[in-house]
Amino acid sequence: MSELSKCFYEVTAGKTCRDLCHPEYASCWLSFVNTALRLLPGAYKLYLTYLVIPPLVKGGGYTWQYWKDHFLSYSTASYKTYVIAVVGLTLQCAFYKLFGKLNYYWVMGFPGFFSAALSPKLNRIHLRLQGITYFNMMLEVMLKKSKFRLLEVLRESKLCGMALFMIFNARIMEVLQHGKVNQFWIMYPTRIREPNREEADDSRVIGAIYPRAYKACSHERSCDGFIFDGIWKYSFAGFIIEFARALITKFPLLYNNPAQFLPGLRKILSFKLMFFLAAYIASYRAIGCLLCRHHGEDRPSHNRIASFLCGASYLIYPKYQVFTLAFTKFVEMSWEHLFKTGKDLPEWVWKLQRIPYLRITHACAVGYMYHALVFHSHLSPPFNSKAVNYCSDNRVERLKRRLLSWMLEHEWRKA
Repeated sequence: MSELSKCFYEVTAGKTCRDLCHPEYASCWLSFVNTALRLLPGAYKLYLTYLVIPPLVKGGGYTWQYWKDHFLSYSTASYKTYVIAVVGLTLQCAFYKLFGKLNYYWVMGFPGFFSAALSPKLNRIHLRLQGITYFNMMLEVMLKKSKFRLLEVLRESKLCGMALFMIFNARIMEVLQHGKVNQFWIMYPTRIREPNREEADDSRVIGAIYPRAYKACSHERSCDGFIFDGIWKYSFAGFIIEFARALITKFPLLYNNPAQFLPGLRKILSFKLMFFLAAYIASYRAIGCLLCRHHGEDRPSHNRIASFLCGASYLIYPKYQVFTLAFTKFVEMSWEHLFKTGKDLPEWVWKLQRIPYLRITHACAVGYMYHALVFHSHLSPPFNSKAVNYCSDNRVERLKRRLLSWMLEHEWRKA
């Protein structure tokens, strides 16, 4: 890190914000005006997946009010993200004027932090969406950068990642089953109900009839129907997510090079997320049904066992995004559950709860990922590059390449 910052100051000595950020514009004011006029479409393009996927996953029950609220939500999130982008790019020039030189941390990092902190506040749903997404990407970069031996082992071992994911998943599902916390996770456990011992049940679990004359499980339909319904719905959701991602990535080919659109789409379209979700839901529901049939009733321990074991499906899709999401949800849900169920908590703990963690986390993570995109781009997740370049009309990408060319020229001269 110190070598990189030292090289930065050597290659930018005597350079201005115009040299690095906007050489095509003679003044910062012209750069700001152009930025404000050109960046709006990129923010709306970034949120296309948010516009397309929820209605597809919903699968029905559409009303005029639903579409109105959905488009308004999409437009609001896109516009506020556009403001964050404009403020962030403008602050680069402001900080140069303030310090009189280009600064390693004030080129991308702090402008990103202050743009997220000072821009119009996103509503809680979008703030959570952006905050957790950027925080998870920040954790991913930190894991990749870390030289700590334990983290290196975790980073290189899929089995260690699977074991931790199983633990996180079991705790998350346990908290959700208590009913005090209502947050997004891959799935939600069925609420436990007392079995009706007078209700005849001859349904099967993976083809086998268990020796119970009554329905022991908490779900409504037959066990096999319950399992295969989950497999179908989660497989479809996984396919839609991957297809939408591939479609947005390759969409420019549709008008630039139509002949390469379908081959390009097939090349990057993956089914691993679909298989992961199908295996996750199938194993969870099958194990739960088998345990209910064995004990003659549904118990909280069944949820813990099933959610722990179904976490092994992580090996199908061992991605940083899945692991970091499980970790953040594990911490966030456990914290919220503590406050909703804990008794006689100390006063200082309640004061901690009043801190706007989500807002602070969002601002810090945005700043960190802006910095990582320029100075550690090989570690930055593809989504970070895509999001920033969409919202900046590729200005950040040009800044990064300009800085890289200066550094390469500097190293060539030293050699």
